[in-house]
Formats: sequence, C-alpha cells, structure tokens
Amino acid sequence: MFRLRWTGNETAVLVLMATLWAMTVDVARLQIDVERARHSGYVVREMRPEDVEDIARVHAQVWRETYGDLVPEELLAAMESAASTDRWRALIAQDPGGIRRLVGLSPGREIVAVATSGPSRDEDPPTELELRAINVLAEHHGTGVGDLLMESLIGRQAASLWVLKDNARARAFYWRYGFRPDGASKVHAPTSSVEVRLTRDRRI
Repeated sequence: MFRLRWTGNETAVLVLMATLWAMTVDVARLQIDVERARHSGYVVREMRPEDVEDIARVHAQVWRETYGDLVPEELLAAMESAASTDRWRALIAQDPGGIRRLVGLSPGREIVAVATSGPSRDEDPPTELELRAINVLAEHHGTGVGDLLMESLIGRQAASLWVLKDNARARAFYWRYGFRPDGASKVHAPTSSVEVRLTRDRRI
C-alpha cells in the first residue's frame, strides 16, 4: 500500500498552492458574464460627440453614488454644470493619443457607463497600460456591462489601475480580473481618501 511521507515542508507547499489557487483568474467565468451582458442587450462602443451630455450626466451621477459622502456638495454640483459638459466635449474632440474612451449602453440604448484606458500616467509605471476609469450607474451594477467594458478596454493584457482603498465593491470586481495590490498608494485629492494601485502584471 502506497503511503505519503511527510517531510516537514508540506504545510508550506500547501499554503503556496492555496495562494496560487486564490490568484487564479477564472477566465471561463468572466466570459460567461460577458456573454450574459451581451445576451441581455448591453453593448459598448467608442464615445461620440453627440454623447457628451449623457456622458457628463452619467459621470456626475456615478460620483454622487460612489463618493457622495466623501466630497463636498460644491464639487458634485460643479460636475453637473454646463462647464463640466464643455470639458467633456473638448476631451472627446481631442486626438485620442492612445487613449480609448468607451460608453456602455443599456438594452434600451441609453448610456449607463463610461470608461477609459490608455498609457500609464505613473512616474514608475508597473505596466504600459492603465485602466483609468470604469463608471457604471448603480442601477446597472451586476448586469455585466462592466465586464463588457473590461473586455473591450484591456482584454487579457497586463495593466494597472488606481482605486480607493475602501471601495470594496470595485476592488472585488478588479480582483476577479487578477488585479492585486502592488504596494503603491497615494491620496485621492477630490476625496482626501487613500488610493491603492492594483496591478495585473501578466496576461490572463
């Protein structure tokens, strides 16, 4: 009868195996979520000039939903102003310069999410690509539209991003995609909260 002999290193091996398992990205599950969103009628596409008012509205509303308790009302009101819409208009009119700007559309073809990616803006970039923002209206959380945006913006490439340390929902979402803290942090100026950098330093 075959028997295992314990040499004293098995615990360390098991811990390592468990750690590696926890870091594994369930690509098949992610693809299921993407297909579910598509089947429900969600789509993503590039931002267009005629989208600007809806983009500004969605961006401001997501900030209210996410940071409403952290930022002054004056800042939120400014994001809902005509000046903010004009800034978005000028931004969309610029040469992208390697930046991708997408919107997520509901089955009714209303803009319910905005997202961007581009070259890393960090002085010490851990990856060339940075996921700069994914903003989804709370009403559409869990629909898979965020997964569609992730697939379109970064696919399976190595990338990095910044997220509020205490934003548990967002961090859980990015964890599913293999993003892990790399030790970098900074203060998020609008909220005075701590941001941490998450990195996926390999393709999945």
